[in-house]
Amino acid sequence: SAIEEGRLIFDNLKKTISYALTANIPELTPFLLFIIAGIPLPIGPIAIVLICIGTDIVPAISLAYEKAEYRLMQRKPKNPVTDRLASHALIFQAYGQSGMIQSAAGFLTYFVVMGESGFMPYTLLGLSTAWNDPNFNVQDSFGQDWSFENRKELEFTC
Repeated sequence: SAIEEGRLIFDNLKKTISYALTANIPELTPFLLFIIAGIPLPIGPIAIVLICIGTDIVPAISLAYEKAEYRLMQRKPKNPVTDRLASHALIFQAYGQSGMIQSAAGFLTYFVVMGESGFMPYTLLGLSTAWNDPNFNVQDSFGQDWSFENRKELEFTC
């Protein structure tokens, strides 16, 4: 019926919007820490564009074609004033919960890879200026010198 189809479309659009909003926080926080804390950039702009194209578009489209949930027609009708596609609860869930969890997982991976390569997390603070200087060798936590080429290779590994 038309009502069932409308409810299905509404639910699937909410899922798609939530999925799309969730990716914004983990893509933004590396740049914020780069600016605020001066750590070497964890992910570059080209990598973010490739991630968006490769991992955001196809799953978001597939959410639009998801089957109806159980007992879809037994729910009460939507209130046009309070029930919205992008509600406060959806935005909090996307940005405050899922986005923060993804950011924390990404930074954990970044700091583990950097730590295993010799750069302990506390040594990364304020290192971005020296890190991006091609004429300067950076010393890691173990006293090893890292050339610009080696640093960029490590950066692309993260």
